[in-house]
Amino acid sequence: MIKKISLIVSLFVTLFTGSAYAYDVQLGSFTDEEFDYAYDPIYTLSALGIIDGFPDGTYRPNVALSREAFIKLLVVAAKIETNQVTGSNPADVGKDRWSAPFISIAHERKWIDSLLDSEGLFHPEQTITRQEVAMLIGKFLLETEGKELRQGWLSTDWKQERNLRDFQDQMMIREDMQPYVYYVIHREIMEGDSGGFKPEEPLIRKQAAAVIYRLINKRIEVQKLDFTGYYAIQSYAAMSQMSKLSDVIFGWSHLEYTTAGTAKLNTDTTVNRIPLGFEEVIAAADTAQIAKELMVFYDGSNLKEFLKDKPAQETFIASLLLTLNDPTYRFTGVSIDFEGLKEAASAEDYVGFLKDLKDQLGTHTLSVSVPPIYYYKGYDLEQIGKLADTVILMAYDFTHNESKLPSAPLPLVHDVVRTALAFIPKEKLVLGISKQANQWISTDGITAPPLSPAIAEVEKRLAMPDVTQTWTLPYFLKQVTFEDARGSHVIYYEDTQSIAKKLWLAKFYDLKGVSLWFMGSYTEADWELVGQQTAKRSKVN
Repeated sequence: MIKKISLIVSLFVTLFTGSAYAYDVQLGSFTDEEFDYAYDPIYTLSALGIIDGFPDGTYRPNVALSREAFIKLLVVAAKIETNQVTGSNPADVGKDRWSAPFISIAHERKWIDSLLDSEGLFHPEQTITRQEVAMLIGKFLLETEGKELRQGWLSTDWKQERNLRDFQDQMMIREDMQPYVYYVIHREIMEGDSGGFKPEEPLIRKQAAAVIYRLINKRIEVQKLDFTGYYAIQSYAAMSQMSKLSDVIFGWSHLEYTTAGTAKLNTDTTVNRIPLGFEEVIAAADTAQIAKELMVFYDGSNLKEFLKDKPAQETFIASLLLTLNDPTYRFTGVSIDFEGLKEAASAEDYVGFLKDLKDQLGTHTLSVSVPPIYYYKGYDLEQIGKLADTVILMAYDFTHNESKLPSAPLPLVHDVVRTALAFIPKEKLVLGISKQANQWISTDGITAPPLSPAIAEVEKRLAMPDVTQTWTLPYFLKQVTFEDARGSHVIYYEDTQSIAKKLWLAKFYDLKGVSLWFMGSYTEADWELVGQQTAKRSKVN
């Protein structure tokens, strides 16, 4: 797993009782929660590994921040990789100092020139002030702007903002920092109050989280996403939503492999089959002018044997190509969803199969679904990323009984995204979201294994009296609790608010898009959100 980036050099490792896996993310709440306005920013940035708490489980929101700590926050939020460091550091920042790579980046970009003393020292442990924070952010933002805007602002435009704000303490803002301070105020990333801007006050940790979160939001709020919808199971009612998608994947087939030496594409039996009236669905996708992929599903226990059976692969690929090339469907590509490869020995075999398939697809596209590789070692993300046109990351199904860990808590979703990005270009990676609920029922102190209630039933329950609904952090999921004759119920639910946070994550990393499993489970509110976030796209001919 890639090394996590955090404000404090520490690691919070959670190992659930009875679980075979430890996740290097914080899955518990901070024990001190005087967060006020910074509640969501603190937990969001913590889920992304940008900030962290202390070993005792506290966050200490009112503790002042050092210069080096804030520099690290800014570099990470700006997504500048420390392996890009080429410059030197101030004399008092040794190469072995934990913050050295981040300070080197700031030094190279001349962000910290005005923070150096007469001897060229940076004083990394010194408490950072509000004007210093604004100056650093202002320099970062202005270097991303065009030359004309940057020069105009630094020469005269900043004075208009100064006059507009008319802070009581504006004379206390260092003269050389004022253009940058007022640019950050102009961009609404920092602000003053009735007492002024308070330039010399220290920045505390909850303020730092709020400022960095606001900085990220300024970039993210203007971004849009491409959405891939899985038309599978009970999705007919969602057919009208195809205009909001860039791609639809039809869950209408599966690999059939029962005898060595032969296999085929099955589109006739089980839930993964071409439905009656498919023509209407195909027509809707064509009207929306979106790509149409056929999903091939398989999770049989003999999958690893199939991946070693070349004759069976050949007969399967031939069968698949017949369907892909059938003008009845006009599929533009295929999406392979082979699940359950836990052994590393299967990785090379799977890549070999995908390569043989890719070589025969012609103009058809290839997307491949991959699970988190914590415990599924049979997926070579790097090689799959090279072969596939799109890689769909199934960032869910972490459900764990004893700990009541739900399917897709944001810290774990983020962790698998970061891991995948170490091997797969962001331009190919799609964040998979599964609309689901996990329900635990406890009776007389005994908790039964989790259930997966239908989304429609969960929505009905939410409308009933005596139901408590909570936005739970750090999971970023809706928690629903109630009691009835069966016992005490706890449900974690992927609702519109939690989906929105996952879209935020996808935009933070500039991913290719988001996939929705499966279209029929998404509510009207979910689709409204998708419509607000969908990108303008090129139509498929």
